[in-house]
Amino acid sequence: MGHKLKDYEDIIAELVYNIANNKYNIIKEKGQNGRVNIDDLIDVIQQYDCTIVPLPEEAFSLAEVFQVKDEDILDVYLPLWTKEEGRSDLTISLSCLTKNGEKTIIIEDLGVL
Repeated sequence: MGHKLKDYEDIIAELVYNIANNKYNIIKEKGQNGRVNIDDLIDVIQQYDCTIVPLPEEAFSLAEVFQVKDEDILDVYLPLWTKEEGRSDLTISLSCLTKNGEKTIIIEDLGVL
């Protein structure tokens, strides 16, 4: 027990980089979309109508992090950034966990909060 957001920052940053660069195939291959249909993820981003950019360093200081009771999982709510707006209202919700000794993140939701 005792995961911290810092443990997952690199893979979260990589996930958002892949979203920003339309590399949804990588997200799907890694299973990071979880129960979220990859096409639904793409639709939400296209409907938002702004260009997602990789996370700036300060992004992680704005994350809301919750330890899931009785499980070694962190739930993270993180705002995304766009070229047009900077910090956006679009928020990605992730579960961060260790599976078979490997740090894993799973998208739970993506939407305007």
